[in-house]
Amino acid sequence: MLAVFALALFQTPAPTPPPVAPPRIEAAVVVDGELTEPVWGQAARLDGFTRYQPTSGAAADSTVVLVWYSPTAIHFGIRAYESHGAPNATLANRDHIFSDDNVQLFLDTNHDGRQAVVIGVNPLGVQGDGTLIETGRGGGGFAAAATGGRESTDLSPDFVFQSKGRVTPWGYQVEIRVPFKSLRYQSAAVQQWGFQIVRQIQHAAEEDTWTPARRDAASFLAQSGSLAGLTEMRRGLVVDVTPELTRRWDGAPGANGWDYTPDDWRLGGTVRWGVTENLTLNGTIHPDFSQVEADASQIQFDPRVALS
Repeated sequence: MLAVFALALFQTPAPTPPPVAPPRIEAAVVVDGELTEPVWGQAARLDGFTRYQPTSGAAADSTVVLVWYSPTAIHFGIRAYESHGAPNATLANRDHIFSDDNVQLFLDTNHDGRQAVVIGVNPLGVQGDGTLIETGRGGGGFAAAATGGRESTDLSPDFVFQSKGRVTPWGYQVEIRVPFKSLRYQSAAVQQWGFQIVRQIQHAAEEDTWTPARRDAASFLAQSGSLAGLTEMRRGLVVDVTPELTRRWDGAPGANGWDYTPDDWRLGGTVRWGVTENLTLNGTIHPDFSQVEADASQIQFDPRVALS
């Protein structure tokens, strides 16, 4: 018994597949969940999923993910096959999809194996997103959903991306478009991103991953595969302007109750400018302090270094 335990403890993890180079195609598609445009026939095909939990390495349901990118966005087409019947799918609110069947894309755009943008969709294309930063504390899950050995995903960030899904006789199909302007990534001319896919199957309480992953490993993201050879990615102008118009009334008790004296209207606003792929500047003039967030959350690239 002791020898069997030692063998399970020190067994080497399954090798990850070689980097996948999705094609760069000058094309625009309508995000409708159909995957019928000719460009999808040229996309890189990711399959061969294995079970992540409850038992790592077991055979998994058939899942196929197609990947390609245009100059301004990366595109994913998901075909999730079901043998038991219709999947669990509801028109849920954003970030409340994890009681449904769903697929989650982990984009480690800095390729450091420590953090990732998480893009999730249910069979109808309802979105859930956030960031996963591994600190080594272990445990937790994706929001309220159990995720085995993965740490909790912070659902507070909301990324701008398009998705559309539909239930089919064989399972479900989802199309996703993530603009590059919604992501922060390296400034290198040729990009390589860590990439993992997780599929949650609610009726069986199972999870599958694209690259083989073990729950007892020290890091989930370190067991990811990668997307390589991403070049000539254009973010365009990344500017967000939030105008504010405020007015204040000063009140004091008077003979017939409170007397109020209004101040003049004051115009202000906030501007966010994405200078480069990984540098953003924010500026505010005449802020309405009721809308100013103290200690706003930031993405921590290295848990060993303080942000401020």
